[in-house]
Amino acid sequence: MNDVIWAMATRSDPARSLEIIRRCRSGPFDPAIPVEDKGWNSRVVIDACKPYEWKHKFQTEVEMPPELEAKVIAKWGRELGL
Repeated sequence: MNDVIWAMATRSDPARSLEIIRRCRSGPFDPAIPVEDKGWNSRVVIDACKPYEWKHKFQTEVEMPPELEAKVIAKWGRELGL
């Protein structure tokens, strides 16, 4: 799930990557839907894929060196719940 959230935050552009689908079937228990609209809601499709057209130019993922990761966890692990 962390990888999915990371991809959504770093690879999607709201102007180009979002599609809203309106009037989708829904259950009756969604508290965000007004009573008169129960049974229907909207969905969003987020394109957070690596662009195929320039896959050979796409940046590689950045990883933290293990020593630095250990230092960060030692210093901030408790505050971050790690």
